[in-house]
Formats: sequence, structure tokens, C-alpha cells
Amino acid sequence: MSFLQPWMLFALPLVALPIVIHLINRQRYRTVPWAAMMFLLKAQRLERGMARLRYWLIMLLRMVAVAAMLFAASRPLVSERLGGFQLGGPEMTLVVLDRSASMEAKELQTDRSKRSVALEKLADLLSRRQHGKRLALLDSGTGAVRQLDNPAQLAESFYTRATAAGADLPGLLERALSYLQANEAGRVDLWICSDLSASDWDAASGRWTAIRESLAELKGVQLYLLSYGERPQDNLSIRVENVRRRQGVDTSELVLDVTVRAWDRQRSGSVSVTFEINQVRSLVELELASGAASLTGHRIPVGDQVLSGWGSVEIPPDSQPADNRYYFAFAEPPVRQAAIVTDDSKVGDTIRLGLEIPSEIGVQHAVEVVPASRAGAIDWEELALLVWQASFPAEPLAGQIRDFVDSGRAALIFPPERVDDASLFDARWSDWQALTGEEQRLTWWRGDTDLLARTAAGDPLPLQQLRIFRHRQPQVGSAIPLAWLEGERPLLVRSASGRGHVYFWGTLPMSGYSTLEQDAVAFYVMLQRALTRGSKGLLEVEQLDAGFELQERLATAAPVAPVQAAPLVSERGLLAGVYRRENRWLAINRSPAEDDPAIVSEPDLERLFQGLSWVRIDDQVADQSLLASEIWRLLLVLLAVALVLEAFMCLPDRARRPASSGEV
Repeated sequence: MSFLQPWMLFALPLVALPIVIHLINRQRYRTVPWAAMMFLLKAQRLERGMARLRYWLIMLLRMVAVAAMLFAASRPLVSERLGGFQLGGPEMTLVVLDRSASMEAKELQTDRSKRSVALEKLADLLSRRQHGKRLALLDSGTGAVRQLDNPAQLAESFYTRATAAGADLPGLLERALSYLQANEAGRVDLWICSDLSASDWDAASGRWTAIRESLAELKGVQLYLLSYGERPQDNLSIRVENVRRRQGVDTSELVLDVTVRAWDRQRSGSVSVTFEINQVRSLVELELASGAASLTGHRIPVGDQVLSGWGSVEIPPDSQPADNRYYFAFAEPPVRQAAIVTDDSKVGDTIRLGLEIPSEIGVQHAVEVVPASRAGAIDWEELALLVWQASFPAEPLAGQIRDFVDSGRAALIFPPERVDDASLFDARWSDWQALTGEEQRLTWWRGDTDLLARTAAGDPLPLQQLRIFRHRQPQVGSAIPLAWLEGERPLLVRSASGRGHVYFWGTLPMSGYSTLEQDAVAFYVMLQRALTRGSKGLLEVEQLDAGFELQERLATAAPVAPVQAAPLVSERGLLAGVYRRENRWLAINRSPAEDDPAIVSEPDLERLFQGLSWVRIDDQVADQSLLASEIWRLLLVLLAVALVLEAFMCLPDRARRPASSGEV
């Protein structure tokens, strides 16, 4: 319980006023013994107990009436969900709002989302409850703190609208802490409005320890978590991957993969998928099995003159509109050019054979073998993949290679035969080691993603029979291992720094070094995947996850889709859609994490806020009740009832008791 006028509670001692008046009245009269009255008092002794009880009931009703009047004047707010008793209000209120795509889940009957309901109820509560001298909003869309003039702006502000972006709750609380520390706030109410999405909260992050310790150091911070963790079971989400334009013999076509998933993994039935390509629509029916349906390699004919464009896939409306549509763009694939830098012609020919044969119909490959002395003459602008098998170069060539990778292209680096101490990408090669017996086998490789992932059919690459006879271990500062040899020797690693892709392979495709040349299938797949990754940096198309960091990049781009409701300049990057800048297409969508129905568990929440003063308020979109309500009307009714009862108790016995047949 809290009070809108808590200063009225200082008058509570007035509850004792009836007792004080009674004591004063007793002193006004002097007792005089009188023989006739003594006989009367003796006659009334049998009724003295009931008279005394009636007297105390009258006194109690008068005190209740005074207390009800005082409490009604203090305007109490009552809620089972807001926690304990509060006399005073905070000096400041800070609202941390989760604007992620998952917060747009709706109650179909009212057409209100989790985000809008949270804002309406919180604005109503803060408008009637003290929120302090300052009211501020920190939203996940922009990550900035903004001052609000009044609580009504919570539901009306531009910065509380829906987005397709995710939310970083640990990052938001870190910004909230910095703001509170910089403003030296005293008593603070910190409200967190979220749907508890596990991907947004990242409960396993090490940042939570520092956040919890910093909040504990800020005395007077009261945490309120307004959560909407209920997940709609009827929700379906749709995504598109591997969009590519392919030139056939007679016509051109668009090839793409579509996946539909249900949050209810037991769901079955059919779902209609609408394809829109350059505003031309078509419809396909998919059958759900175990809550999922996929369409792999779906082909849509496009005209030979349509070299680029945009499209979308859409499913029928449900309780989560934010994941019912997915945008994509396409363009004519560039020639996949690769340069192999090596002074060993046999190594160069082996790698060239693996790169020259296209893995897809309608894609052109161009491969060139270059000696290390002529590496500076490479045309970096059109190159997709650099294969380097030589000593690491010095500047300025090393800088050109770093710029090439940072532009989004790929580099696959093999060890040179000559041992030296040169480095590139914060990496060096160890000395050559001869391997024998079980040391020659791969003990593990990453089959879920990257160069050695399983095939589209789900089969693993044939790496069990691969043998490594000589090995140089790549020593990379920040690396992600993709394959290990016996004895925890890394064979293939990927540098974790930079925008592009840098891979280090610790042997050569030659007899005496490995069986890569003989086991050509896995080697061919690895080379083709590296070339495909590098080619994406040359495509005129980018698929990006929504986020505020894209706003500056999209400021000069022209919005293309959605056609009817183009985002404002300040909303670019936060809403799903398609943009075009010169000849480059950019498709913006929600991140894959927003399609994950998992929420933060109860034990994880307790751990995250352990030792802090916090209140969890679980609400639902369909719940029409407010977070708190005033009860002064009820107290006025109690006041009237107490006065009526007090008046009835004060009546003489004859007036209170019905007349008998013998009385007049």
C-alpha cells in the first residue's frame, strides 16, 4: 500500500480524540453520595456489564470513523502486486522499456500488445502515484535516457513505439546505472518492463555480477519488474535463407529456402505462405510436422531483365505479428574471383582445381595463381577469396590484405614450407611437426556451421579417413577452433576479429603432408564454402538484423518496402523493411533470437536480483485490472457505516428495543 497524500497520516493521533473528550467530560462533574441513588445503582448492577460493553463499542466506532476519514484523505493506493507499505514517494523514477520484436505479441480480442499494455498501465500508476521530481525513460531501441514531462508521455512518446530489433537487458541496466550514478539520485524507483525473453536477458552473461553489485551499492533503489512472460501457443514465425538469383538456360529464377516454425512443437496442419517478388504475389501451402515446415530450394521465375529487386514471404496473422513477414533482396551474382598466392606450383594447381569448378548452376568462377613476388598486383576490388600459401608479407601489402578482409571478404591461409617469425592478423605459425599413428587423425570438427558443416542433407563431411602427416599449428590471438587433431592440436581455426573471414589450415594439400588431395570431396567443399563466404562481400545485397546502429548507415538510403508505410528517418534500422542505396540493396529483419520462445526461468531471475530490493509483477495482456487502485471511496463508506452504528448504539434502551404489548 502507498499513499498519494502521505502527509495526512501525521494526523493519525487524532484517532484518540474520542477517548480524550471522554476523559475531559469525566472531570466536569463532582460526585455527591445520595441515598436514593444508591438503591437505584444496586438495582442496575446486573446490567452494568452490558452497558460497559456498549460504551466501549461506541468509543471504538467513533475512533474508526476518525481513522477512516484520515485514511480517505491520504488517498491510499492498494495492490496485491506492488509489494509492501510505502509512506513516501521516490525522488526519481526511471523506466527501462523492452521494445524488442517479441514484445509485440497481442491479445487478439483487444488487439493490444504486451508493450502497449505495459505502457498504459504503468502510465496510469505513475500518474496517480508519486514518481518524484524526475521521470526518465530508457528504451531498448535507442539505448538512450530521455526526460519525460509527465507519465502520459510513456504511452505517447515516439521512443516507446514497436521495433523489430532485439533488446540487451544487461546493457540497458549498465546504462541505467551510469545515469543514476552521474545524477546522484537518492530514492529511486527503477521499473523494468519486459517479456523475459531469454535471448534478450542473457542470464548466463558475466555482466550480471557487476550489475548486481553496483545496484546494491546504490542505496535507496527499489526495483520493479513488470513482466509479460506468457507465450502465445498459436504463434508461427517465418524466415528466409540462401536467397540467390540463378540464370538458367531459358529463363532466370530466384532460389530460396523458407522455414516456418510454431512455438507449440506439437502443432500440425497446413499454413499458407504468400510470396511477393517486386510486388507480384504467389501462394504456397506448407504442411506442419512437429511444429515446423520447410521449403528448400524453392524456385520462383523472374524475367531475364530483372537483375535485382526485393521480396517478402508472409504467413496469416496470428497473436505475434512481428514475426509473420520476412523481407529479402536479390541481385545478379558477381563472378567469384579467387587469387592463390604461392610459389609452389603443385600446391597452386591443387587448390585451383578445387576452386575452378562451380558448386552452383549459373555461377561463374575465375581463379588465378600468383607468385608471392607479384601479390601486390592483385585487383582487390573484385576479389572474393584470397588463398595465401607463403610467408606473411610486410607492409604495405599486409595492410591491403587486412583491408580486404575487413570489407567482408574471406582469406584462407596455408602454412609456408619455410619457417619464419612473420605474423599477420595477430597470428604466427609454429614449427613443422611430423605426426604418427593416432596423431594423424581428426578427433573433432565443428559440423553445425562454417566450412566443415554438414551437407544440406544432414550428412557429415567425410573427414574420418583424412590423415595429416606434417602439421604447423596456427597460433592465433583470438581464434575459434573448427577442427582438432589428436593431442588437442588445432588443424583449422577462424580468427574471431574483424568483419570478414580469416581461416588458418595447418597443413598442405600435398602427398607427404596430408591426404587432402586424395580425399578431395571434403577439400572441395571447404574451398567452395570459403569462396561463397567471400563472395557475399561483393554482393549488392545485405541481410541485416534490425538495430539502432544501422540508422546512420540507412540515413542516405531510399526506403523501398513496405510500400504503404515507409519508416521515418529516425525509425530506420529499427523496423523491418528494404532499402536501396545506389546499386546496393539492404533488407532489415528481426534477429533469429527473437523467434526463440524461451523465457528466463524463476531460479535465474532470483539469482540475477539476489540481495536486491525488488518486486516482480506478473501481468497478462488480457488482464483488464490496473496495477493499483485508490480505495478512498471504500473508506468513506466505512466512515458512514461507523457513524450510523455509533448513533444507533447511543439511543436509549427504549428507543432501541421494540415496544412490548403492555407498554405505551
